[in-house]
Amino acid sequence: MKYISRKEKVNYYVGLSGQNLVYSLIGASFFTYFMTDIALFPAIIVSALLIVMKVWDGVNDPIVGSFIDKHTFKNGEKLRPFLKYTPLPVGIFTVLMFVVFSTKEDLLWLRVAYFVIMYICWDLAYTVQDVAIWGITSSVSPDSNERDRFVQWARTIGSIFYGVFSAVIPMALEMIANATGVTMRLMTLVFALIFGLGGAMISYRSYLAQERVRVLQSKQQESMAESFSLLFKNKMLMLVTLANLLGAVGFGGNLVTYFFKYEIPADFISSEGIFSFVGALGLTTIYFAVTSVPGFLGMMLADKIKKWCKGYVNAIIFMQSVNIVFRIIAYFVGYQGKMLWISMLIMGVGSIPMGALSIAQTSIFCDSIDYMEWKTGKRTEGITFSMQTSFTKISSGITAGLATLALHLLKYNAVPDAEGVVYVGTQTAAFDKWIWPLVILTPAVASLLYIIPLLFIRYSPEERAKVERELRERREKAGTISE
Repeated sequence: MKYISRKEKVNYYVGLSGQNLVYSLIGASFFTYFMTDIALFPAIIVSALLIVMKVWDGVNDPIVGSFIDKHTFKNGEKLRPFLKYTPLPVGIFTVLMFVVFSTKEDLLWLRVAYFVIMYICWDLAYTVQDVAIWGITSSVSPDSNERDRFVQWARTIGSIFYGVFSAVIPMALEMIANATGVTMRLMTLVFALIFGLGGAMISYRSYLAQERVRVLQSKQQESMAESFSLLFKNKMLMLVTLANLLGAVGFGGNLVTYFFKYEIPADFISSEGIFSFVGALGLTTIYFAVTSVPGFLGMMLADKIKKWCKGYVNAIIFMQSVNIVFRIIAYFVGYQGKMLWISMLIMGVGSIPMGALSIAQTSIFCDSIDYMEWKTGKRTEGITFSMQTSFTKISSGITAGLATLALHLLKYNAVPDAEGVVYVGTQTAAFDKWIWPLVILTPAVASLLYIIPLLFIRYSPEERAKVERELRERREKAGTISE
C-alpha cells in the first residue's frame, strides 16, 4: 500500500526547498566570510563567536527535541503544527542577523552583542522548524521502503537547492556589487530579504505533509529526563552523531574563499567581459560547483549504493574512503597554473558517492526511531532529529571556528574589498605555505575520523526487516496508523 500522494510530496519538497534557501545564507562558508570581511569582526572574535554559538546549539537543540517528543497537539499530531508557526520568525531573524549598522572599532562590543542576540533568536526558531520538517519524514509512512524513497528525494532536492544557492548567492552578490558600486553590506542585506525572508515564506508549504505514524498517548514521553534517557539508549544515533562531530575537523572548505582571494590572480578566468567581475566569492562558487555538483549523481544512485554495500552504514564507509583517496591525489597534483582545474576535477569525481551521505544518515536516523519504538514502544522523532540539527550546527560551528582559528594562527589580516586592489601576496608566508594543504587535506582527515564510530554499528538488513514487520503488526492492532 502506498500512503504518500504526489501532491503531498510536491508540497513538502517545495517547503523544504524554501527552508534550504534560508540556510544557504548561514550554513555555508559565506557566513564566515560575511563576519570577517563584510561585518569586519576580527578573526579571533569570529572563531570565539562561532564556537560559543554552537555550544548554545548543543544545549538548545536536544531541549527543543525533548519538548516536541513529550508534547502532542489536540489533533494528535506533534510535528506538523510547528511547520505552520515557525517560518515567519525564522525569516525575520534571518534578515536582522545580516544588518551591519557600523564597522567602527569602538562599537565592536555592541555589534557583537547584537549579532549574538539575533543569532540566538534565529537559532531557536530554526531549530523547532528543522526538527519538525525532518522528524516528519519518519512518520509520513509506516512502510520503510516508501519512507526511504521519500527521504532520498527530500535529501536530493533539499541538497540541490542548498548547494546551488549557497554557491550562487555569494557569486551573484559580489558580481552585482562590483558592477553597480553598491556596498557589500547593503547588497548582503538585500539578499537576506530575498532569500532569507522569501525562503521562509516558501517553507510554509511543508505544513501540508501528513503524520501517519503516531504513538498512543499512554506511550508518550512524560518528562525531559525520559527523552534524554531514550536518546542515550539509541546506539545507532549516538554513533552517527559522534562520527559527524569527529568529521567537523574538515574545516578546509571554509578557507576556500580566502585561498582564491589571496593565492589566485584576479584574472584567473578572464580579465575582460562579464567574467572580469568574478572575484574570490565567484571563484569559490566555481570551485564548489566543480568539486561538489557531481555528488548529485551519487544522490540519484543512493539506493543502488545501499544495495551494493549491503546497507547504508557500509555505504557511508565506502563514500568516506573514496573521498580520502581522491583528495590525497588532488593535493599532490597541486594548484599552480592550470593544475588547479585538474585538482578540482579529481575532487569532483571523488565527490560522486559522497552525494548520498545525507540520504544515508537520515535513513539510519529513521531506522533508529523504529528500533527504539520496537524496543520501548516509544517514538523519539523530536529528540532524534534535534540531534541531527544539533550536530549539523555544532559541526559547522566547530568547522568554522577551527577555520578562523587557523587564520588567526597564520597571522591573517583582512584586506577590505576595493576597486583595483591586488590581493595576491598581501598575506604572511605561513598563510601562503599552509592554505592549500588545509583546504584540501583537512576534509580527508575528517573522513578518516568519521569512519571509526561507524565500525561499531550492528544493524543488518535482516534485523531491519524483522523490526518493520513486528512494528506493523503492533500498529495495526493498536490503530496508530492514519490513512
